[in-house]
Amino acid sequence: MSSEELVLEKILSTGSYGIKKSDLKKEFTSFDLDQSLENLINNGKVCVDKKGSAYYCWTSELYLKHLNNVDPKFRILVERIKLVERKLDSHSNSLKDAINNLIDLLKPDNHDSQNALVNLDNFKMEFDTVLSRSNSSIGWIELGQVRSELNQKFDLSKSDFYELVEQLINAYQNEYELSTGGNEGVILRGLLHGYVRGI
Repeated sequence: MSSEELVLEKILSTGSYGIKKSDLKKEFTSFDLDQSLENLINNGKVCVDKKGSAYYCWTSELYLKHLNNVDPKFRILVERIKLVERKLDSHSNSLKDAINNLIDLLKPDNHDSQNALVNLDNFKMEFDTVLSRSNSSIGWIELGQVRSELNQKFDLSKSDFYELVEQLINAYQNEYELSTGGNEGVILRGLLHGYVRGI
């Protein structure tokens, strides 16, 4: 056994009461006790503290037990830390669920979610699907009705919906025709265009 192991074993045997540094010096005379203690302290294995008029030595774990027994402030602090740990443990599952839900919402392939990410391509696909189901013999459908149906698929505000409609009409001018009228729609040349059909 090395000198440090011998000192550590002796300190361990004294429990949370600790051992006087002077008693260690009396027992270990064959090597430099101060150097061995310094190495143990630097490695976080031993703590030295003053108790009364003498210096005592403990292992790190036993020193915490000693402080818990003799220092009410330390005991209160440890209890508060344990309380915080318990609260964090109880909330960790709900936090994990919330993070997983957020990750699911951010996946671009999550088209079945009401909050699916919208780009012009998937908006066009759904927009065209609604137009193809129009029961009007001439193919006209109110944009408000289209918005209502697409809101079941995408979580869009009214302004976001009409912004996408404008982008769609501008990008695919040969595929859509707008007509004036309706209660809501796109403003073109100062007029409300509330009807649309596919060409």
